[in-house]
Amino acid sequence: MSWWGEWRAARARKRRAGAYLQVMLGAPDSIDLEWMNGVVNNERVAHRELAFGRRAIALIVAEHDALDDRTASNVAHLLAAVIDREASNEPEMGRAWIERWRAYSAALAARGGGESISARLAKVLLAGAGVPHATSPEIARATQFVIGTRSRANEALRAAFGEASMPEDVRPSAMRA
Repeated sequence: MSWWGEWRAARARKRRAGAYLQVMLGAPDSIDLEWMNGVVNNERVAHRELAFGRRAIALIVAEHDALDDRTASNVAHLLAAVIDREASNEPEMGRAWIERWRAYSAALAARGGGESISARLAKVLLAGAGVPHATSPEIARATQFVIGTRSRANEALRAAFGEASMPEDVRPSAMRA
């Protein structure tokens, strides 16, 4: 591909990543916000942690479920700009996001224990909100949030980047780029 073609393709990927992030950075659902506020009794913390959870899940989905390896990078670069803007107004938000992202990454990387990835991510969400020893119902509800957010992220990813399609008469291993 020519330099011009590569440049146009990169811009198109960035535009699609922006469309994906726009969906994922929207305001949390009022039901989720009401639930989290009931758990932490602080609307600001509830909103922040739900937003952080959506961002983390958006990055995870872009990394794990995207058709192109560059998608996660494009999403991360655009998200970094959002976080930088927030951090310039409120430096604590930037530090808090870094801490949460590390916790989400560690939960994602953890192996064993017999716990689902969604439950581990739910515990990170609750711990970030100040609930380190959550009850089973709280973990179950937070897990629902994680699963629902991942589902929305997958829908948004497919809407922005398209669905994978393969001919029915060709084995995946026989496909060449």
